[in-house]
Amino acid sequence: MMIKANYFIRTDNNVVIVHVKGAWDLAIAEKFSQEFKKVGRQLNHTPWAHLVYFDEWALSTPDVEPVINEMLVWAQVNNMTHTARVYKDHALKTYQLNRMLDAEKHKDNICHVENSSEGFAWLTKHGFHVTTAKVVA
Repeated sequence: MMIKANYFIRTDNNVVIVHVKGAWDLAIAEKFSQEFKKVGRQLNHTPWAHLVYFDEWALSTPDVEPVINEMLVWAQVNNMTHTARVYKDHALKTYQLNRMLDAEKHKDNICHVENSSEGFAWLTKHGFHVTTAKVVA
């Protein structure tokens, strides 16, 4: 059975924690982008980070890529400095995620890990501490 495209967003201090699920199309990407920016605007007075849990994400249609790219560029302009991507090694996910943001250009600020505890540890090392180190609280 295919997982319904969905997402959960929560903030913990200056970290936005996102859990994405299912195969994404343009409509869900646009809705997510709007909600992500709304959350980001509340944090942009200070550097902030995000941790995204991708294990249940089933890739996206190509028209999603520019929407997410624009959102991530917006986030960087608005003080987001670090990204932890959590997912088991998956070549297609890595390929599509890297197309959405120039990972090579941002390699010091993007970390791919296989479990969320590693992601939270990496963010802590860079000064982003959370109260509840869980993907979904």
